[in-house]
Amino acid sequence: MKALVVYPPNKGVEVKEIDSIGQSISGEEALIKTIANGICGTDRGIVSGLLKFSRPPEGKNNLVLGHENLGQVIDKGPNVQGLSKGDYVVSIVRRGCGKCSNCLAGRQDFCETGEFVEAGIRGLDGFMREFYIDNASYLVRIPNEIVDIAVLLEPLSNVVKAYNELMLTQKRMIWWCKDGSYDCRNVVVVGSGPIGLLFSLIFSVQGFNTFVLNKRDPFPIESEIIEKINAKFINATKDQLPNVIDMLIDTSGYPPAFIPLMDKLNKNSAVILFGTTGGEKFEVNADLITYLVENNVLLFGSVNASKKDFEEGVNYLTIWKYRYPNVLNKMITRVVKPEEAPEVLYAKPRGEIKTIISWV
Repeated sequence: MKALVVYPPNKGVEVKEIDSIGQSISGEEALIKTIANGICGTDRGIVSGLLKFSRPPEGKNNLVLGHENLGQVIDKGPNVQGLSKGDYVVSIVRRGCGKCSNCLAGRQDFCETGEFVEAGIRGLDGFMREFYIDNASYLVRIPNEIVDIAVLLEPLSNVVKAYNELMLTQKRMIWWCKDGSYDCRNVVVVGSGPIGLLFSLIFSVQGFNTFVLNKRDPFPIESEIIEKINAKFINATKDQLPNVIDMLIDTSGYPPAFIPLMDKLNKNSAVILFGTTGGEKFEVNADLITYLVENNVLLFGSVNASKKDFEEGVNYLTIWKYRYPNVLNKMITRVVKPEEAPEVLYAKPRGEIKTIISWV
């Protein structure tokens, strides 16, 4: 069958015929036909050879790429409950170590040993292939009503996790406004890619004043989406930022983009570090550390998501689809066939929010 294959940590990607699945389905597994994959910065980091933590499965020299996915069940084992042939599903990405308490409790996103594997990223073949077999416990059923936008679920699950972490930790004090809402709080999201827009959506829906920051003017589709979700785009090279920031989210992984904003952080504010990259440097001095300490600023990194976060993301997608008609569909700015995928994996097209690979 056809697949997109990489050879980490080396550069490159190719569309290749690989062996068919070649195994029977066990009692708790399902055979999935791939419908679509999203392309993200992690995929491009692997293809460019920049993400050195990427690795093939043990005993192989190559890795099937792809962690953002949507598929359809075409067969299943006799012990699979809650899924039927024809159901649409999204597979979760990280598989736990099977040793630490978090992994044993279904929170492999907080694995303590680091011995997890991640589909299409490290140690486990991914979903950019025509078919795959997965254990049903890793599958999240997708309602037919959101199949057209369900490829966004995997990136959204990461946003849901980070949002839930924030709201849990901010219970350390009274953070809401006098009327019980959050409309006195300013959220600045650094980056206007799909993760940045999904972060903006989740905060805007909750009533925060939401600002999306980039170092350029918005593309027309970005302007349309941001306006519809009642957020505001800021060109960092010329536009005025809010005087006070209550929540700063970096999706860029580029320190010069967000560290200079930290002196605008309000008392008891929070920073989420989500973006990752390599090689960039920016000096952090003792004055900034003192400022963060003296103002009770919370700073944390967040990565990956649990099955619970995926399932909560399904609810968000379902609600948002009807609250903001076509907004999520507009985030899918390009659809390519597998044969065309290497071109957009090597270089991000101008104006892209989310490019997906269609296998149907």
